[in-house]
Amino acid sequence: MRRATAFFRFVLIAATIAAAACEIVDPDVPPGLDDRLILVAALNPDSTRHPVMVWPAQLSDTVRGALARIYRAKDGSSGSEWTLVDETNDIEHFDICRWWYGYKRGPEGQCLVPVAKLEDGVTYRVEVLAEEKHTAWGDTKAVGDFAIDAAELSGGEVDSLSAEWTRSAAAHRYMVSLRLLQSGNVVASYAEGWYIAVDEMSVTTPVPEEAIEDAITPITLDVAAMAVHLYSFITSGNAGSAFSVPPLQNVSGGFGVVGSVRFRSLGVKRK
Repeated sequence: MRRATAFFRFVLIAATIAAAACEIVDPDVPPGLDDRLILVAALNPDSTRHPVMVWPAQLSDTVRGALARIYRAKDGSSGSEWTLVDETNDIEHFDICRWWYGYKRGPEGQCLVPVAKLEDGVTYRVEVLAEEKHTAWGDTKAVGDFAIDAAELSGGEVDSLSAEWTRSAAAHRYMVSLRLLQSGNVVASYAEGWYIAVDEMSVTTPVPEEAIEDAITPITLDVAAMAVHLYSFITSGNAGSAFSVPPLQNVSGGFGVVGSVRFRSLGVKRK
């Protein structure tokens, strides 16, 4: 059990479960790499629109002629051959990516939104091309549908949370929290409050008193199923000024992460 690192802002939207937000801290980029891109893509199979955020590794630079593509592995898993699913060079208003990722970068960032209906457990590649830049790409498996079966808080000297859910295909970890906000960005629950990450489909754990005091009422349980690369990216790295450590990344030809996430929620019963 731990608090999330400062750059993690994945959040659930109270009404829909189809949206997430995350404040991304730039990966540490060696100087002089003005031909590289930073790419962040968190694919949510509950949506057909997939915001892709891209910006230049050299912060004084600009991105021109950006093109985002999504490919599907032909055999569904290994990615030895790929089928193009969608591509777009339409630059969307950056608020779309800011809403999805909670990112507050300046005008050099660009937001592209390819459209694709993702299949559970299938491998996808997100690729971004731009003028005079290396092509940046990364692969991820689309995490599968799942449902929370039960969520209960029992009293005592320390409150205990018990919850169960079904398996999500390709999920590496399940991040469990009590919702902090009534609407808008809610896995600020992860960023600013208590959460626990598990690799099983259930959890029984003590919950700090302040986590319950800070939760909205009626108390809501949020569970995020995450693919391995996204989980690794948001739970690694250190942006400290003295000994900065970059997060774990899976983008080739550039920097950043391509991953997958899916969210579910359920009201918590009091025992």
